[in-house]
Amino acid sequence: MAAEDTKKKLVEAAYKVLIEEGFENIKARNVAKKAGYAATAIYKHFGSLNFLITLASFKILDEYNQKSIEISTTVTDPIQMSKLSWRYFLFYAFKNVPVFENLFWGKARGIFEEAVLEYFQLYPEEIRNQTSTFFYLAYFNSSIEERDFMLFRRAANEGRLTLDDAAYISRVNSLVTHAALREHMEDYKDPAVAKRAAEDCYKIIEKTIDKCLIDRAADEKDAPVRG
Repeated sequence: MAAEDTKKKLVEAAYKVLIEEGFENIKARNVAKKAGYAATAIYKHFGSLNFLITLASFKILDEYNQKSIEISTTVTDPIQMSKLSWRYFLFYAFKNVPVFENLFWGKARGIFEEAVLEYFQLYPEEIRNQTSTFFYLAYFNSSIEERDFMLFRRAANEGRLTLDDAAYISRVNSLVTHAALREHMEDYKDPAVAKRAAEDCYKIIEKTIDKCLIDRAADEKDAPVRG
């Protein structure tokens, strides 16, 4: 229990540094000092500062995760679910660009699944409170592209677009979002900038989705009728 308590204190300290000082200012020494330990404690219990930062970053996702669960338990249409998921993801991502960029496209991506398992071992009460199957599938997968594809594959199975379209939309959405986040690494702390960036990015994503659906409908309309 002593080791678990130490880990929790370090995760909480890292979370506070992320919130109060920003991702760019997090260092092993200031995290350890805030928790009341030497910096060596971080490497003893987590192996690396990056692993600890990843665990602390999950706490920043709490509000976004609650929205995701709400969507997945109240919305049944996969296209609408994807659009709403993207709207909320962008809203929170542009409020804390470095954290989201690191988790889903940066160094944390390679250790994401391992870190999720560690996080829920430390905070088992959090996973017991989650009821959505989609939550489990999404949370244990760091790939935004694959998460998106799960929904569009359902739409493809319903005949609303092709599997190629589903893969294309998922790929483009991820690339567009990553590029937009990187563009705002320096100015995201301005609320007006973050809001505008999220809205602009969402418009591109929504248009990409709708265009593929429209194209699919047009293809079916123009197809020769077989008697």
